[in-house]
Amino acid sequence: MTNSFGTPPNANEIRSDERMISLFAHLSLFLGGILLPIIFWVTNKDKSKFVTFHSLQSLWFHIAYIAILIVWIFAFVIIAVVGGLGVGAFTSTTGSKEMPVFFIIAMIGFYGTLFAIIFGAIAYSVYMGIKAYQGNMVMYPIIGKKVYASVYGTGNQ
Repeated sequence: MTNSFGTPPNANEIRSDERMISLFAHLSLFLGGILLPIIFWVTNKDKSKFVTFHSLQSLWFHIAYIAILIVWIFAFVIIAVVGGLGVGAFTSTTGSKEMPVFFIIAMIGFYGTLFAIIFGAIAYSVYMGIKAYQGNMVMYPIIGKKVYASVYGTGNQ
């Protein structure tokens, strides 16, 4: 079965409850965490390929999102420790406590990027949820093609 990108397989057979479950699978990034797509996948894997596709895609997006956050935080901690931003970094040669400019810039960069990752992922999952509710077969980059191939048996669209 070959489908063009953006049109779901058996588009006429996608029920509104399947679309709603798919919407909530994507919105679970900030509604129900990683547990919600797992529940949707387990309860619908034999009933609806559309829900299975969106639930699995959302689940793998959650895992990638959590991995990126952990790597980002871990990398910042390593850079902070190696870069001398530890306890002794705030003591100047006169003995007074000062906060180095590098530390302030690093913290602004860290939190700015962290918030961009968080809000970007939330915004993208809302977009994907809306598209799923409309019955579209939109895919997350990298993750989507692999999930599509596992659910529908082909990665070619």
